[in-house]
Amino acid sequence: MLHMNLNKEIPTLNDAIEVYLQWKKSHSEKAHKAYRYRLDGFARFIKSQDKSLLNEITPDDIVNFHNQMLRKYSRATVGYSARILKNFFDFHKGRNNSTINPKEIIPVRFIYADKDVVDEEDFQQMTELLDERFIVDLQKKLVLYLLWQTGMRVSELLDLKLSDINEQGSDGLRTARVKTRKTQRYNLVAWSKETDDLLNRYLGWRALVNHPTDLLFIATSGKRTNQKGITSRTIQRWIKTLCNDAMIGKNLTPHSFRHGKAHFVLDNGGGIHEVRTVLRHLNLASAINYTQLNRKKYLKTASRFLGLPKKSMVLHKGLSMDNDSKLLLEQRRA
Repeated sequence: MLHMNLNKEIPTLNDAIEVYLQWKKSHSEKAHKAYRYRLDGFARFIKSQDKSLLNEITPDDIVNFHNQMLRKYSRATVGYSARILKNFFDFHKGRNNSTINPKEIIPVRFIYADKDVVDEEDFQQMTELLDERFIVDLQKKLVLYLLWQTGMRVSELLDLKLSDINEQGSDGLRTARVKTRKTQRYNLVAWSKETDDLLNRYLGWRALVNHPTDLLFIATSGKRTNQKGITSRTIQRWIKTLCNDAMIGKNLTPHSFRHGKAHFVLDNGGGIHEVRTVLRHLNLASAINYTQLNRKKYLKTASRFLGLPKKSMVLHKGLSMDNDSKLLLEQRRA
């Protein structure tokens, strides 16, 4: 039950947050948890300013809140918070509960110039460390193969259900239906026979496990075997450990595979539209973000276009000039 201000019929900030999160949960099953964490932090800040009603909040409060966040969090995290608050106030402006103009909240996206991505050599080095005779390693190897070949988001991988997987086609490819949490949109992903062989071996074990869910990936041992499934942090730990064991000097994450897939498409003759198709982006601009050069490729590309003068035009001891250069120099001297 909402505690409304009877005179103005304006909700408190806490009530407004609850209403918004219930709406968010209705179409985004897990995003609302991250939203709650950031919105609760904003509510604590507003309370410290001796304010409680939604319509008491000003744009300056939002600016001051993010300035305070910068003392503790990265600019990327503050940018994420700004996107959440922009969506929150846009929702309540539509209900005439807020006077904040959402357009004044600028959610800046920070993309680092030398983001590490997975390349084919990284993928091979990590998977070669895994012995698929053991179920723990088999599961890890299957996860890496699916991330590499499909470019799936880790959330899509973790939500993958047994019933989402289709039968293998005559072309040797196997497909699955995946759902994006943010848009609730279903898409198709495909993988090779090699990955499918790993999957079939894993399914032999998975079929023997009495699990309360239809999830493909579940814990392989311990008490967590009977819980919902593995988490993104679990996969992150796997990748970090494999990077260390393979002595890969990169800070790789599950999402690095998605960026790596974009680069793999480009390196093998594909274009931005192929990247968009493989990564299943609705917006072409989103696909472009994934084609950002990593440090190694940037330096290689930049070195080709530094605009250095041709050697034949530079006077160095022991270096001869061509006839046109000599004539030009004589004309200038005259």
